[in-house]
Amino acid sequence: MKDNPIIKLLFFLGITLIVLLLNIYSDFIWGDASDNKNKKEVIRVWTIHGDTEEALERVFKKYEEKNPNITFEITVYKNEVYQAAINNALFTGNLPDMFFWWGFSKLERLVDADVAYDLSLAVKNRQIQSEVIDGGMNAFTFNNKIYGLPLYGWTATMFCNRQIFSENKLKYPEDYDQFIETINHLQEKNYDPLVTSALEGWVPSLYYMGLVQGEGTGKSIFDAVKDHSLFSTPQFGNSASKLYHLVELGAWQDNYLECDGYNAVYYFAQGKGAMLYYGSWATTFLEGELSKVSDQVDVIPFPNGNNKEGIGGFVDTFVINKKGLIAKDEELVNMYIDIMREVSDIIVCEVGSGIPVYCNQSIDQERFPLLYKIWEMNKDRTLYHAYDQIMSEELTEKYYLLLKEMMAGEINDEEFIKNMSVD
Repeated sequence: MKDNPIIKLLFFLGITLIVLLLNIYSDFIWGDASDNKNKKEVIRVWTIHGDTEEALERVFKKYEEKNPNITFEITVYKNEVYQAAINNALFTGNLPDMFFWWGFSKLERLVDADVAYDLSLAVKNRQIQSEVIDGGMNAFTFNNKIYGLPLYGWTATMFCNRQIFSENKLKYPEDYDQFIETINHLQEKNYDPLVTSALEGWVPSLYYMGLVQGEGTGKSIFDAVKDHSLFSTPQFGNSASKLYHLVELGAWQDNYLECDGYNAVYYFAQGKGAMLYYGSWATTFLEGELSKVSDQVDVIPFPNGNNKEGIGGFVDTFVINKKGLIAKDEELVNMYIDIMREVSDIIVCEVGSGIPVYCNQSIDQERFPLLYKIWEMNKDRTLYHAYDQIMSEELTEKYYLLLKEMMAGEINDEEFIKNMSVD
């Protein structure tokens, strides 16, 4: 029996099978210490294209070098499709661990959906609030709980081509009547008085918001959002009439209906328009290598006669997914706080595309003269938030659609107000 070749073969095959099974299932039975040691935690991050993306990449690279067990997987979206991507991920339960977002009503919706991580304890332990300027945390705080940290501030700004104004011996307008006179004069000289993008609703909204503040306080929008009938009051109605008058004048460049925000800034940067009303972050491009007007631009408040108020604030942030990887580890939460602060410093102090939100931040006047002027111009003004940050998602969608239709001349100001005034 000992010398039976069949038994020997079966014995050999049995031993081989056991060894093979042990190799296959050793991780399950005993765990493989070396594999666990070398295993990397992948933190998924979503953001929009631009300065924030580049700042993130710089900071993440440093953290990966210091923490070899962590790697960051960044997905970048264009601004116009980003909200749709987040909404889809929200509905399918596939939100990343950390994602770019906006405060106020947009963030509150995620808080109500119970997907945003509560940072309150971590912020308190790190005493972060004492480092943030007054009002810098408002957009991310609900029921005294904090769900995000500020990245930087912004404000809507009128950029003016100094050379065009000088050649035509024009002063910068300070109120609506002067604004219209300036537009008429520039059109007579065959200039594009204004450059804008009507392709994206938030850009013409800057004009409407500025005009509303010329008719009264910016606070009124908070009441109108709660009671839509208030959109029919003279403050909102007169503002719509003034905006529609700009449409009738043809105050913008020929392609403004098809032009996106980036190309509007590029067009102005090539010296092809006299004025651009846009977000303060446009300074990075206007002072950049591709700009032909880098030393020919001045900034003024929107010419509505109200120098005490403006549009802007602190709303950009990154949110931690409550069910994601970061939320499960206190060290990773603290890492998020460090990352937010470092990204903020890069954007504000090194890139020069954001308004300071931390007390020790400042803008280098020599490196970023335009942004510095904007910062100085708005220090003593009350800034009210963009309407899409105050309105519900449904109201914002209607508002943007009606604005686009009015900008295209498909509806007039009375139809705009009538539709805004009803639920």
